[in-house]
Amino acid sequence: MFWQPVRTNNDVEGFHCRLNEKASHGQLNLYKLVQLLHAEALLVNVNLRLLSEGHALHLQRKSFAALHSRLTKYWGEYAEGTRSAGPD
Repeated sequence: MFWQPVRTNNDVEGFHCRLNEKASHGQLNLYKLVQLLHAEALLVNVNLRLLSEGHALHLQRKSFAALHSRLTKYWGEYAEGTRSAGPD
């Protein structure tokens, strides 16, 4: 996952969990489900605009932020040729 900041599907899992909570764990009729999905689609557009304008960031735990920082450093070193892909 060279230079890929998101390496898991946790964002998708979180979205699914939130949607499941809002949908009363599948106990919605079709019309309510369509309304819920439409409201979620509107939120996606708003979040996308905020992210593209730099007003919102992906939330990350400190431990994962530190890990990502180290990975970014190592990726940079690899790209510069100062770090190899093999064992040290």
